[in-house]
Amino acid sequence: MREQQEALAALVREDLSRARALAFLVCAVVVTFVAGVVPVMVVDAAEAEGSETTDVAVSLVLGLVLLAVLALPALAVLRGLRRRSSRRFTLMREWAAVERGHDAEFPTQYGVQGYPHGRFFYAAVVLVLVVVLSVAVLADVSDPKVLALLPCLVMAGLLAWSTARKYAGRYGWSTRERLERVRARRRQQQRARLGQAPTAAGGAVTRPPGVHPTLLYAALLAPAVIVTLVFVVVRPEEALGLAVAAALAAAVLALGLPKVLLMRRRERTELDVAARALTSSFPPGTAVYPVRYGLAETQPGAADTAGPSSWDAGPSRTGALAVDGGALRLRGTDGAALDVSLGEVEGVILTPSGAAWAADSVDVLLRSGEAIEFRSPRAGSIVDTLAGAGVQVLKP
Repeated sequence: MREQQEALAALVREDLSRARALAFLVCAVVVTFVAGVVPVMVVDAAEAEGSETTDVAVSLVLGLVLLAVLALPALAVLRGLRRRSSRRFTLMREWAAVERGHDAEFPTQYGVQGYPHGRFFYAAVVLVLVVVLSVAVLADVSDPKVLALLPCLVMAGLLAWSTARKYAGRYGWSTRERLERVRARRRQQQRARLGQAPTAAGGAVTRPPGVHPTLLYAALLAPAVIVTLVFVVVRPEEALGLAVAAALAAAVLALGLPKVLLMRRRERTELDVAARALTSSFPPGTAVYPVRYGLAETQPGAADTAGPSSWDAGPSRTGALAVDGGALRLRGTDGAALDVSLGEVEGVILTPSGAAWAADSVDVLLRSGEAIEFRSPRAGSIVDTLAGAGVQVLKP
C-alpha cells in the first residue's frame, strides 16, 4: 500500500507538472498563431491594391516556412505530451487497482467537493470564447479577412476541448476511485456495527421514506413561482415579460422530470425481463427478485475473480435473487450461478441510492470478508425476506 501511494503520488505530480503545462501552453499558442497568421497573410496579399501573383506566392512560401519552422515542431511536442499523458494515465489506473481497501488512500489533486481541477475551467472558458467568436465570424461571411481567422479559432477550440476532456476524464476516474474506497470503509464500519446491532428476525424492516422526483421538482419550482407572483403584484406592467421568462425556465427544468422517470422505468423493465427469464431456475413458488449486480469499479482487462467476489466486481449485469432452503440463490442472465448458505451471511444492510433514477441497494456481508451489493427496485422486499430468514439486518 505504501508503494501504491508513492507511485500514485509520483504519477499525479508528473501529470499535473507546471512545466509540462507551460510547454503545452506555449506549443498551443504557437500552433494557434500559425494557423491564424498564415491564412491572413495570404488573404492580405491577394486583396492588396496592386498585388501580383508573386506577392501571393511569397506569402504562401512564408506561410510554409512558418509551418515547417514553428508549427510542425510544436505539433510534435504536443503529440509527445499526449502520448506520455496517455501512458501515464494507464499506469495510474493500474496502480489504483492494486488495493482499494478501507484503509487505502487516494490522491485528491484532480478535484474535490464536486469540482474538477482548475485547468478544466480554464480550458472550458477558452472553449466558450472560441464558440462565441466562431459564431461572430460565421455571421460575417462576406469578409474574407474575417473568415481567414476561422482556422485559428478551430485550432484553439480543438486544443481547449482536448484539455477539458482530459481533466474531466481524470476527475471522473478519481471520483470513482475515491467512491470505491469509501464503499470499502462503509462496509468495514457496517461489520463493526453488526456485532453490536440486534438481530432482526421476521417482520418488515423500517426504512427512511424516499422523495419522489415530482415532489423534488415541485420543491425546486416553488421559490421561482412565489417570486414571480410577488413581482407581478409589485410591477404589473412587466408581468408579461416576466411570465414568459418564468415559463421558459420552468420548461427547461420540467424537461428533466420525464427523463428521470424514463430512466427509472427503463431500469425496472430491464430487471423485470431478466427476472422472468430466470424464474425457471428456481423451485416453483419461490419469491424471485430482479437485481443488478457487479456494481464495484473494475479496470478493463482485470483478471476475473472467483466466488462471491466475482458478483460484486463489475461490469454491471442483471440477474435474479431468491431465498430458498436456507440459502441465498443467485442467477445471472449470463449463465452465472451462486448459492450462499444463510449461515455464511454475516448481515445485510439497505442503502438508499441517493439518486432519483436509481433504485436502492442491498449490501450482503459474508463471514468470509467478502460482500455483494445488489441494486433492485424491490430492495426493501429482499431485506424483509432475509430478515424473516434470520439474517441480521443493520439499519442505514
